[in-house]
Amino acid sequence: MSFNECKSALLYFNRDLNKNSNFFQFVYNKIARNSKDRFVENNLDSIDIIPHNHQTIKVIPLVKKMNSKKLFLDYEVKIASELIQNTDIKNIYFVYPKNSNFTKHTEVKVASLEDQGFEYKIKIIPYSLNDLYRGIPQQQRKTNGNSNILCK
Repeated sequence: MSFNECKSALLYFNRDLNKNSNFFQFVYNKIARNSKDRFVENNLDSIDIIPHNHQTIKVIPLVKKMNSKKLFLDYEVKIASELIQNTDIKNIYFVYPKNSNFTKHTEVKVASLEDQGFEYKIKIIPYSLNDLYRGIPQQQRKTNGNSNILCK
């Protein structure tokens, strides 16, 4: 399914919110479902996963059309660098709607953080919206005929 179809699915999720808020809420709901060995905290623009035996992971959901071959991550690198340098959080994951040009996790290395000797992990992660799409009635789905492979 195309990125535009993903956006339509997100807007259907809650018509009172915009696609960014809907995607954030969708990601939070999926993460919060499994809180057996961790605490999940919903912040203004991020989700903190606080495992009992591991460092905190900050998840930042963003609705942005990603292409693994043409990554523009200036905004993400700036946010991650500031967090890593100024807080105890060293694991930062940016999640985006999955699409045919963005299907695999990618770890991001930042030269300035490497030069300063920081131990950190920054990842960009495609997030499938299949669960969301299953909740939309068939007649209200806006698809190009590939509805069974939403954002794959």
